[in-house]
Amino acid sequence: MVPVLVVLQADQRGILLVPGWEWAVFRLGHPGLISNIEVDTNHFKGNFPDSCRIEACLLTPEEEMQCIQTRWNSGKWEVLLPPQKLCPHQRHHYSKADLTLNRPVSHVRLIIAPDGGVSRLHLWGRLMSVTGAPANHNRLSSKL
Repeated sequence: MVPVLVVLQADQRGILLVPGWEWAVFRLGHPGLISNIEVDTNHFKGNFPDSCRIEACLLTPEEEMQCIQTRWNSGKWEVLLPPQKLCPHQRHHYSKADLTLNRPVSHVRLIIAPDGGVSRLHLWGRLMSVTGAPANHNRLSSKL
């Protein structure tokens, strides 16, 4: 058998151009407007993803059931955080200036390439009603 040499290439930001990715979907406790994100690769020094991006959408319970049945293939996903280069054993912080979506969401999808370890995904934001008005809560800010 002849060994095959694969040469990986990167884009202008240093993000590896690899075929495929891994993802996980999270339903937020309440619909909200996300203002800060932390992607934590802490403790993953040799098995961390090269990059991540985060997509988000606002789904009704019925739409969520349809997404589950279709393995989350939905045209409703929008980019919340464009692709970002990740480093090993580090907490990566992204602020409102890094985010591209400015409306309430109920679900987020963390997409990593290639596969690797992520210790935590933290999302901070404001609770919002589905109409986009601030929710009637005593706490103005929440970890969603």
